[in-house]
Amino acid sequence: MPTLIDTSYVIDIPSVLLLAAIYAVAAVFSGLSGFGFSAIGALSLVMLPPQLGVPVLMALSVASQAPSYGSLARELRQHAGAWHRRDGVMPYMAGGVVGLPVGLAILSLLDARPLIACLGTLLVAYAAWSLHAPAHAVMAVPASSIRSAMLVGAVGGVVGSFAAFPGSALVIWNGIVGRTKEQSRALTQPYILCMQLAALLLLAPLHPKLFDISFWTLLAVALPGTLVGYQFGVTVYRRTGGPGYRRITLIMLGLAGAGLLLNLALG
Repeated sequence: MPTLIDTSYVIDIPSVLLLAAIYAVAAVFSGLSGFGFSAIGALSLVMLPPQLGVPVLMALSVASQAPSYGSLARELRQHAGAWHRRDGVMPYMAGGVVGLPVGLAILSLLDARPLIACLGTLLVAYAAWSLHAPAHAVMAVPASSIRSAMLVGAVGGVVGSFAAFPGSALVIWNGIVGRTKEQSRALTQPYILCMQLAALLLLAPLHPKLFDISFWTLLAVALPGTLVGYQFGVTVYRRTGGPGYRRITLIMLGLAGAGLLLNLALG
């Protein structure tokens, strides 16, 4: 069988095409909801070793979001607080940057599988409950507290370290405090971009061998479909109203949780 990646990780052409399809589907959902690329794309880890699959997921997540972020940022600017204020994204980013190394330290001491199983179960349960709860059922908590924002960001950083899904905590928090479609995405997308970039910057100097010819070849093959899929998702997002976006977000959370559990079961 011919191969596209001729290194220690040999992947035949049909497998590469299947991986590209997984990434493209993940990108559609990510473009639509603003999160969840890594959680859906984690199905690729059934076919790839984590040493290759996780960096590829992170890089594709960043590469797919970056081109459209400028136009989305202009659209969402009026719905977001100033980035450095308590209702802006900076407190979440600051908490996330602290949480990332904490999560990596925990991961070095504990088996990640039970943690991922708990996260997947929580996401599925929360999504199922929220889909049947009234849309206005939100908690009376201050959404703009710096302390709560940093805590939510830190939880996302920890989760991102072992499950590659840093946006999960912030997405749930946005639903709890009742943020609108635009407010939610104005916080979630830059936060996820920051976390994925920070994780890549941590990995690159510590484990440079991860970014070998296998990484770059798979990235090059998967990137075109990922970019098209993400842009298609963004187009659908722009045509979706608030209630529809809430439902899509919850379905995405449930699918992300199910994807994590399925990946564990198949792995």
